[in-house]
Amino acid sequence: MDYDRIIFWQDVPSPHQAPWIRALAEEASDCRIVGMFMRELHPGRVALGWQPPDYGKAHVVVSPHQSEVDRLLDCESGRTVHLFSGTAHIPAIHAAFRRALSSEAVVGILSEGRDWRGVKGVARQLHAIFHEHNYRRSIDFVLAMGRIGACWYRRCGYDQDKIFPFCYAVETPEPDGAKNRAGSSVQLIAVGQLIHRKRLDLLLASLKRISALDWTLKIIGDGDLRSSLESMAQASGLGNRVHFTGVMDNRQVRRELSRADVLVLPSHWDGWGAVANEALMAGVPVICSDFCGAADLIRSGFNGEVFPCDCRPSLTRVMREWISRGRLPHARREQIRQWSGCISGLSVARYFLDVLRSVNGDRECTPMAPWRMDLTNES
Repeated sequence: MDYDRIIFWQDVPSPHQAPWIRALAEEASDCRIVGMFMRELHPGRVALGWQPPDYGKAHVVVSPHQSEVDRLLDCESGRTVHLFSGTAHIPAIHAAFRRALSSEAVVGILSEGRDWRGVKGVARQLHAIFHEHNYRRSIDFVLAMGRIGACWYRRCGYDQDKIFPFCYAVETPEPDGAKNRAGSSVQLIAVGQLIHRKRLDLLLASLKRISALDWTLKIIGDGDLRSSLESMAQASGLGNRVHFTGVMDNRQVRRELSRADVLVLPSHWDGWGAVANEALMAGVPVICSDFCGAADLIRSGFNGEVFPCDCRPSLTRVMREWISRGRLPHARREQIRQWSGCISGLSVARYFLDVLRSVNGDRECTPMAPWRMDLTNES
């Protein structure tokens, strides 16, 4: 390892990154891994079922004192990697970011992209192009979440050679014995906030058109649109087949996922959508829109399907195809679960180390995102 320390600068501890940072601390045992988090896990996230994450041997600092920030930014910068998330909207992280750029340290960004569509999207892009021009060329690398993340950074003028596809990582679940489930109905599941961006209305409209098929839908989550979505389900004649559970903690969510046949994530926009990782690691295929970052993980016909964002006919067609297959066979569930090893914390950590070797000038190292490797032998 060519570095003495790798420092993560983030807003709050995240269960969607802890598995790979924990694995990194094991793999790079000669390098100190530090997580600098500006504040505790937000109560709103806890209310949504997030659990305090486990960072293993990584050194974790929450709500750091300025003296500790100064010490990490000043120590042997030539042997340090700083990886920043939230530079645009968290003043303390932005200040640390600017100081790191003025040092000899290697500096990277780990981030989702932003929605560039429509008038608001153009405004976001212009804002980024203007406000980031002072440091855009100084960045050593960008870990961009999914195709849409990489596209965002290219649109904003970042060097293509510095952009590396990345993904979130979640905890590997324990086997659930889902092969013993009873019943013939295909069990669909949707998880997330009940807000317009998640497009659960699109899903209900699609399912109305295939109501003759044998399926049930469980919707886990809460939000401003819950009552209107419940009314929509009733008015569509789907009231006895669509079940709203409200918020569950993450352990309960993962149990429900393990019993489902398909997860549906029909979002208008999702920078990633970590519930897709949780489903795939449970062996459950995912149907999502092409404006979900997690669409990068989907291989048509094997572990799910991707449909054009906001397109009801396309979603209806895809749902019809997958529901017509019937209950998910145990063998296919096991294939998907085994494949999901490529998005485990260890796999993501090893890929990150390859990225660092490439950034450090190792011409023999060509980082390959493990979840993008060929899947023809799995289909």
